[in-house]
Amino acid sequence: MIRIAIATLSLALAATQLAADTLPFLTDKEVSALASEISGESAKRNLEGFSRQHRMRGSRGFRATAEQIVAELKRYGLADAHLESFPADGTLFYGTQRSRPAWNANFAELWEVDASGANVVRYASWDAEPITLAQDSTSADVTTTLVDCGEGTHESDYANKDVRGKLVLASAQPGAVAPLAVAKYGAAGIVSYAQNQKTAWWGEDENLVRWGHLETFAPFKTFAFMVSLKTARALQQRLAHGETIRMHAVVDAAQEPGAYDIATATIPGTTNEEIVFSCHLDHPHPGANDNASGCATTLEIARTLSKLIAEKRLAPPRRTIRFVYPPEIEGTHALLAGRPELAARIKAAIHLDMVGGGPVTKAIFHVTRGPSSQPSFIYDIAQTIGMLVNEQSDAFASTGVARWPLVAPEGGKEALQASFVPLTLGSDHQVYSDRTYAIPAIYLNDWPDRYIHTNFDVPANIDPTKLARAGFIAAASGYVLARIDASDARTLANVVETHALERAATSLRKGTRSFELWYERAMFDSFARFFDAPSDVRKESAAFLTNLAAVLGNPKAPARGSGVVYRRSTKVRGPLDTFGYDYLADHGVTQPLQLDAELRYEALNLVDGTRTTSEVRDALAAIYSVDDVKLADVEAYLAAVASAGLLDKVSP
Repeated sequence: MIRIAIATLSLALAATQLAADTLPFLTDKEVSALASEISGESAKRNLEGFSRQHRMRGSRGFRATAEQIVAELKRYGLADAHLESFPADGTLFYGTQRSRPAWNANFAELWEVDASGANVVRYASWDAEPITLAQDSTSADVTTTLVDCGEGTHESDYANKDVRGKLVLASAQPGAVAPLAVAKYGAAGIVSYAQNQKTAWWGEDENLVRWGHLETFAPFKTFAFMVSLKTARALQQRLAHGETIRMHAVVDAAQEPGAYDIATATIPGTTNEEIVFSCHLDHPHPGANDNASGCATTLEIARTLSKLIAEKRLAPPRRTIRFVYPPEIEGTHALLAGRPELAARIKAAIHLDMVGGGPVTKAIFHVTRGPSSQPSFIYDIAQTIGMLVNEQSDAFASTGVARWPLVAPEGGKEALQASFVPLTLGSDHQVYSDRTYAIPAIYLNDWPDRYIHTNFDVPANIDPTKLARAGFIAAASGYVLARIDASDARTLANVVETHALERAATSLRKGTRSFELWYERAMFDSFARFFDAPSDVRKESAAFLTNLAAVLGNPKAPARGSGVVYRRSTKVRGPLDTFGYDYLADHGVTQPLQLDAELRYEALNLVDGTRTTSEVRDALAAIYSVDDVKLADVEAYLAAVASAGLLDKVSP
């Protein structure tokens, strides 16, 4: 039976090889138009402009960059380009995100001074390197001594040390240090050398100054400076030898009521539906890969699609194509919760966050699927297009010949080697994909990046070829989604079937056959978000699934699980713990920490009004291929969410 099923599947899929064009849904002429028009150099020129600004949410630098983007969008022919503004004052909520007030700095310096008070060595300067001032610092003018307090987050770090009125040197993030150092023991401020974003290259460059944060909503205010590991070690050595180090810290900065200013523009379609290209505009200066690269590439996609459509080299979209440039995660919360009518129109999102890292960054480029709890054919479209770019760029790197090499004149020539991976969290795609919005999202991103969130994340490390290739994958995916309709159903089914066989092979190795069969059925069901599939295609898909079930050994549907059935409330929308804000903690709910962030995210997405808590646990175990997801941990977490009013109990 399995052999017959495999033979049937093979014959069905062989038909896809007879198509005249290289990619489904796009003719070779359209592929050539996109490949020849998209420019890595154009994207990088805009990236260099964005990188000049310190782009914190609500800040003057952020708004200046957003206005620059609006001007460019208009110049590219998107006449409706404008800023959408959503008030942000620290009290307003957008879904599950408390809005954070704007933060602006005018001046900040940290000097070592001699006995007379004269400046000797400058360790930090807002004007020279804004990243040296921790986010959400407040004004101060202090001359005092420096005390080494190790990590700075434990009571033992302060044993037998008097830090009142002094500066604390600490290895942890300022926000974690401040409750003890400042609130409890009275320190005047913090000097941090926190080493965040740990990868294989962590700690190898002691000259990096990393982005620091204070807690936005802390009941007490303070300031913090960031220094390199090399600087911190030199200071520690001097202090260890009994030297007194006096510092003069001056800060002119404050939180204030502001707004999330989101640049947006559209290429109009003929229906009321929309496809969104998303990126986050904020992050510290220079922030070239994170995330000027995603914003510059999205802007280049807007230019490319607008130009090709105007020149009639591409047909107009059926669905409106929208471009948005919010502050990371919190701006997307504001956009979707503040404009619910817009959220209802969005059929899919393509999110770009770090897409330009050259070889020196050690970046691996990812085409990332959405959550396994939310199957969608859009992930297979992105993978199909990404695989073409891999093949073409590899052929060019290996032989010097390829039809679509996607090589920028000022960029590299190496193969892209994109990795096609399951869900990872950490950017705006997780807001779109949350069950309360249920907008499937393609996520394009670099990871690792040895310079993320440091003063070395500079335009010189950005590869125009990489920008062009990321832009092509995103542009082609978004354009296909803007055009696809019922006439494409059979082609789409062939694409999903091809990838389903690959997933089935993995499922056979992992032993997750029942979940795999559910997933593939849901993949075909996802067509309905875009169109009603013709009856003949539905029948063919049903036959494919029957044969796939045989390949998987006809797994039996699992017995009905025990436990509570919850339904996610849509009164408050969005994921719960994103970007420095935890909804449960803010509402006095103790959140069990036995489940990591991705398990918590998927657990909530799996809550659909039909699954019991034990069925949620079983699905999590299948998604992550781990047997030790404990039912008690899942039940405790979901009960905590329910106690905050975000889940409704259906039964028992």
